[in-house]
Amino acid sequence: MEYNTGKTKRGVGAAVLIACTAMAVVIGLFAGVILMNSTMQYRAPKAAEATTAPETQHAVLYDATAVPETTAVPETASVPEATATEVPAQTVTASPEAASVTTEHANVSAGFAYEGQYTRAQVVELAAPSVVGIDGVFEVTVSYWGMPQTYETPGSGSGVILTADGYIATCAHVVDGAKKLTVTLNDDTSYEATIVGTDARNDLAIIKIEAEGLTPAVLGDSDMLTVGEDVIAIGNPLGELRGTATSGIISAVKRAITVENTDMELIQTDAAISPGNSGGGLFNASGKLIGIVNAKVSDTSAEGLGFAIPVNSVVKEINDLLNYGYVTGRAALGVYTQNVTLSNGYGYFSYGGTRCVQITEVVAGSAAEAAGLKVGDLIMEVDGKTIGSNSDLSDAIDAYNAGDTATFTIRRSNERIAVTVTFGEYKPE
Repeated sequence: MEYNTGKTKRGVGAAVLIACTAMAVVIGLFAGVILMNSTMQYRAPKAAEATTAPETQHAVLYDATAVPETTAVPETASVPEATATEVPAQTVTASPEAASVTTEHANVSAGFAYEGQYTRAQVVELAAPSVVGIDGVFEVTVSYWGMPQTYETPGSGSGVILTADGYIATCAHVVDGAKKLTVTLNDDTSYEATIVGTDARNDLAIIKIEAEGLTPAVLGDSDMLTVGEDVIAIGNPLGELRGTATSGIISAVKRAITVENTDMELIQTDAAISPGNSGGGLFNASGKLIGIVNAKVSDTSAEGLGFAIPVNSVVKEINDLLNYGYVTGRAALGVYTQNVTLSNGYGYFSYGGTRCVQITEVVAGSAAEAAGLKVGDLIMEVDGKTIGSNSDLSDAIDAYNAGDTATFTIRRSNERIAVTVTFGEYKPE
């Protein structure tokens, strides 16, 4: 090392340092101009994109068995797997007078987080016009001192527009028994409605109003839901607060519960659900309908337990109700029955015994008639399942489709007989 030459080297180093500094300033200024220009070029397209929401075309109803496609997403965006795929939609043919159910999302405010995802306000902006209030007048018969008394009572619920020409989905329990139905749109316009068809098994109904240019809901894919996903419920709580939106998450999927003695698999959510919300929509963060609200836990000790029918589970039923007014392929036996209890013992020593159902009428041309069932027959079992009431028989038949066969164990003239029945197709009278 040569310490004594340090001053000279320091002098030369200083000169070099000054020269390098000057060059760095020049290069820095030039680079800054280039960087600023490239930043402006990068930001300009982003600003243009932010002024218009992406145009996404979807059909209201689709084939749930179709293979999902991957939605195009910018490489820099981090997209949850559940929202990165969408089932391709297909247009569904409704009844002859019904318009196509294909629709597009309307333009919404800019500022979405990433493609296909919106703020809560934007979801409501997209979905609210497709949700309606339903008011009905219902005839109720009660018994006072053994005398039947009939009176009219009002009832309210919600519905979701399926087609631009006025077909609306709601819950069967919202419209069953209605003498008159009135639908009120998001813009306060009111129409009288008629019932197209109902499906009690899925608590589903389709009603129709004479209107054009309505805003149909866009169906999402309820099979893609994940627990914790954001959702918004829109409906007519208490029959007075039409257009109310409440937010929450998916608490569970395929939750098995019993609603009005019917076993169902439903979406569970903690979004606030109140009486009057039935038939309204449950929407995901893309503003798509993924459920039809139909139940809540009424226990005062429980909160945030609401339920909705997954749309994928009722696509066939919706299509059938739109086209035929009933759900095709359902099994029908063709008998009228009554509950009976067989007595054990004789005279004063008799006591309650086996419960079953007795055939009181056989419908002409029905599956029961073809199988040889007769008035007075006691139905004891269906394929080994004990039948102790009319509801047991109804539940047993619901497990079959038209064309299926089942073995009925009946009692006729104190003799047990096995009868093979091939079910017909249920059609409303």
